[in-house]
Amino acid sequence: MDFSAIPRPAFGRHAQHVAENQPPVVLSVKTAARRAMMFKEAKELLAQLPGPGEAVHAIMTGRYDLTLLLVALLDLHPAACRRLRIATLCYNRRNAAELLGLLESKKVGALTLLASSFFRDHNKELDEWFRGELAEFPGSTTAVARSHCKVVCFDFADGVGLVMEGSANLRTNGNREQLFLCHDRALHDWHAQWIDATVNLYETEGVEGPEAEAREGDEG
Repeated sequence: MDFSAIPRPAFGRHAQHVAENQPPVVLSVKTAARRAMMFKEAKELLAQLPGPGEAVHAIMTGRYDLTLLLVALLDLHPAACRRLRIATLCYNRRNAAELLGLLESKKVGALTLLASSFFRDHNKELDEWFRGELAEFPGSTTAVARSHCKVVCFDFADGVGLVMEGSANLRTNGNREQLFLCHDRALHDWHAQWIDATVNLYETEGVEGPEAEAREGDEG
């Protein structure tokens, strides 16, 4: 069975925003069963979340993508996620719609998404649409920079900070991807700091390139 060929449904009012060549999926029994298998495999990769100071190294099979793994982790952790920070090279409309669904359902309190300026330059319509949608969720934002980083930071209400580092982007994925998941508040805060600093420079001064770090050094 080719899991990567199965279109994943987007839920909630944001389902209407999937690309025109990716119509919303009617959840037939067969489609729902296949999606359940994809979600089950994603959860099995996270069979046990790491404890404080622990880390997990894994390989994603390519039969599900990173967004489905994020949803699985949010379901496994008992506390709500106050803020989800994501640095990715690129994303697609369906994954963006699923992130908006997490905000709408309150599974995530706020979202920060940092993508590459190269991606924005070649997907301006998608970038503008996502910015408009995020405006409905106070405290959530998206920005671009000359960045190739792929990091996800989970800031949970119980004080836990989880970090995912790996090769996967927020796009439909049919490749094997490496994944590192760590339960470490200090590591979470370190990633959160540079992501927030990069986003703030973009929002306040329009800085997208390596000069962002040089400017921070000058000001320090």
